[in-house]
Amino acid sequence: MTTLLPDNRLKTDRDLKGLILKHYLGAYRAKGVLARRPVAWVTSGAPVEPLLALGILPLYPENYGALVGSRKAAVPYCEEAERAGYSLDLCSYARTNIGSMLARRGELRGRPLPPPDLLVTAKNICGVVVKWWEVTARHFGCPLFVFDTPFAADGLHPEQTAYVRDQLEELVVFASRASGHRLPPRARFEADLRKVLELTREATALWNEIQDLRQSRPTPASALDMFTNLFPIVTLRGTEACVEYYRRVRDELAERVRQGVAAVPGERYRLVWDNIAIWYNFDLVRYLHARGAAFVGETYTDAWGVYDFDTRDVSDPLRTLAEQYSLILLNVGLGIRKERLFRMVERQGADGVVFHSCRSCKTYSLGQYELARAVRGELGLPVLVIEADMADSRAFAEGPTRTRVDAFLELLEARS
Repeated sequence: MTTLLPDNRLKTDRDLKGLILKHYLGAYRAKGVLARRPVAWVTSGAPVEPLLALGILPLYPENYGALVGSRKAAVPYCEEAERAGYSLDLCSYARTNIGSMLARRGELRGRPLPPPDLLVTAKNICGVVVKWWEVTARHFGCPLFVFDTPFAADGLHPEQTAYVRDQLEELVVFASRASGHRLPPRARFEADLRKVLELTREATALWNEIQDLRQSRPTPASALDMFTNLFPIVTLRGTEACVEYYRRVRDELAERVRQGVAAVPGERYRLVWDNIAIWYNFDLVRYLHARGAAFVGETYTDAWGVYDFDTRDVSDPLRTLAEQYSLILLNVGLGIRKERLFRMVERQGADGVVFHSCRSCKTYSLGQYELARAVRGELGLPVLVIEADMADSRAFAEGPTRTRVDAFLELLEARS
């Protein structure tokens, strides 16, 4: 898809590249003899704050999959996994990571991710990650903890919170033993955990401020900015580096709002994106930008604003963790997802919604057609459904997608 307008990206994006490089180089150094620090591979729904409080470094293979996808390099790794017997229908993040493990090569200066000392996965995003982590545990021969969160279809009930909290107690003991660290005294651990939670709270508050600034007309940040800037809130949550970076992003966006600087020059339409980014094809977003369509919200980026830990409640930090990690976007019912989507559409003043029906992420994509019907029927807004994959470019068809996008733009034009 051709682009008629240049990217109007944030200046802080330059800082982000250095932050990403520092994070991964730090993970390699953590495996060194002199700077030995336990490394845990975690899924995106896993509670990382207790790990950080124990001095363990979390790494996200899902984020690595997004990085590889954004470099348009995922297909060879997916094919490596497929040759080993893994299905084409399996999550492309999983195939990318497994292929990289099997081939012993990767996109971090030719290297795969540093091997883990322990593995932590959670059932609050999908069932695939549990099997993926089991494969990884067998490959590296390292211990695995599965964090079970009951499905909160209509919200969280007290017995569910108690159940999840008990598992967090088990996770702390497991992580301490698996990492070779002695479990600290309870008072010291909880003090360290509260410090980490406060950093998570600060980063989340800044992230939500950034989302609020996007309500401005014209919006100061579109999907290209927000999907790129997910990295710290995902991988560096609970650290000073995350807070410091988002302060700079918040300040830059606030200045853009004051000066009336638009992420999309000539903004005509305001859109919401549902599901994960198509990492290898941001040209699709640029094509919409070139026609005056700006993305003012994404359900995926918005989902990382839930970690709003109230550190004033210092009596039971593990209970706070249990509540927050049980209510993430993919662990609640479709009714709650619909409420969140509608609230975003209203808050951001959206004119339409684009749904990425992602072949890889079936949990996220399930129910999207119901949501699309609700947006059309109840809100009276145009919708566009794009069928693709987040990392595997073989699932993207340029011609049919272009036809759908152009038809959607005609609907927006007719309403303007």
